[in-house]
Amino acid sequence: MKIALVNHSFSLSHGGLERFSVNLATALHAEGHEVHAFAQRFADLPAGVIEHRLEVPRKPSFWRIFGFHRSAARAVQAHAFDVVYGLARFAPLDVYRMGDGVQKHWMRIRYPFTPWRWLNYLINPAHLCNLYLERRILSGRDCRRIVTNSRLCGDHAQRYYGVPAERIDVVYNGVNHQTFNPESMAELRSEVRRELGLKDDDLALLHISNNWPRKGLGVLLQAVAQLGIQGRHLHVLVVGRGRPAPFRKLAARLGLADRLHLVGETTQVQRYYAAGDLMVLPTLYDPFSNVCLEAMACGMAVVTTAENGASELICPGENGYIQKNPRDVRELADCLGQCLNRDALASMGASARTTALPFTREKNMRQTLAVFSRVLREKQS
Repeated sequence: MKIALVNHSFSLSHGGLERFSVNLATALHAEGHEVHAFAQRFADLPAGVIEHRLEVPRKPSFWRIFGFHRSAARAVQAHAFDVVYGLARFAPLDVYRMGDGVQKHWMRIRYPFTPWRWLNYLINPAHLCNLYLERRILSGRDCRRIVTNSRLCGDHAQRYYGVPAERIDVVYNGVNHQTFNPESMAELRSEVRRELGLKDDDLALLHISNNWPRKGLGVLLQAVAQLGIQGRHLHVLVVGRGRPAPFRKLAARLGLADRLHLVGETTQVQRYYAAGDLMVLPTLYDPFSNVCLEAMACGMAVVTTAENGASELICPGENGYIQKNPRDVRELADCLGQCLNRDALASMGASARTTALPFTREKNMRQTLAVFSRVLREKQS
């Protein structure tokens, strides 16, 4: 098949969606498909994937959103593709993967007080632009099928936009088990922990994200502080892009300045899975955070929220814990308190590894190709 993949960026060093885009393009190309990538930025794509750079204005934010939509639509329509797969919002297209979730749901989480939410719509028209494109895509007028990476995300599409269940395909993320596995982590563990200054009796809570307020880093720091002497060996290891100053200040106020390790962006994220003991992502909203699946594949238990589609893989007490209210510091502290026994933590990590094993990139690709084949048959009929 001749396939178009459209996203803002293809990169292994950015967020989970960008890494997913590179992995999917690589897998499809390896299967012999003609893959075209449309984006503003490219990195880490194999030589055989054809790149089409999109020119998009940087400011203002609402014009950047429409600029991407317009540039992507024009660039894609200049070619003939069997399937156009959107990993970011633009239209028209054949299949849309809701990797960013449902904007309407996110706005209700971010601004639960209705008047404040509507005021933010007026203050920042970018929100309205995203809602317009979301409605246009999910209405079915400019998109044949919707792919979600969790049941949570599919439920939101049905609840907010009335998308028929038969238009939705749930395709869970896959993980590269050759990279993310306990054996590889064991080889790196001592070296990386030594670089970070972690002692043998320290427990490293791994947090990987590029939007620290949304992903709950502040809640995590407060929860560690609430544990007091019980959590004295807990260190917070943060990997990804963010504004360090506010969180360093918060950590200092909580007495955690020497237990907060801000690594920054990296293309070698697996090194920090090796250093971690427990993945903690108290996110306000995530359709399916792939870092949770990668951590489980490495043999690490996961604590995350019910607003993360990845929580569908977690059985509380067996391979991690689920925080029901992302803003509840006490609830997260209680979850962390359940993970302080090292034998229990090791047992949960082994169970997490078993849970992750069926989720492979190959399975994700096969299921994605099955959706593409269905769409192609619909277009030809």
